[in-house]
Amino acid sequence: MKLQITLSILFACLSFTVVLHSEKNKNTSGMEMNLHDFMEDYTKPATKLYDKKGNADYLNKILEHIPSLAPTDQQKEWKEIIDAKLAVGKPEDTCKSCHVKFKKDYKDKFRKKILLIPEELKDFPAEIKAALKAK
Repeated sequence: MKLQITLSILFACLSFTVVLHSEKNKNTSGMEMNLHDFMEDYTKPATKLYDKKGNADYLNKILEHIPSLAPTDQQKEWKEIIDAKLAVGKPEDTCKSCHVKFKKDYKDKFRKKILLIPEELKDFPAEIKAALKAK
């Protein structure tokens, strides 16, 4: 009887651990990277699509999320820069504007910081690549 209870408790603990581990992995699977990699994988191709085909949809959607990737004390300024460039129809200038103001500070303090990339952006690299190939 004691053996049955012990095995049942052990099995319950093991099951609970497996569930917690899978939930943790499900929430972040493949959606973490540093800002440099995000810019290379998302913003750079979206800017290329805008330059070549005039399609600003992906770039604008990505830019909406950029302030949330900034250090907390800089989020407001990042948003102001992006909003100002979008207001004049120059989404491609947002990157350069932020780089001029924040790049050195970001590289010094946050280069290795891992960011959680929004789930809704997950498929953008493949979609942008397909849009660039389309005629």
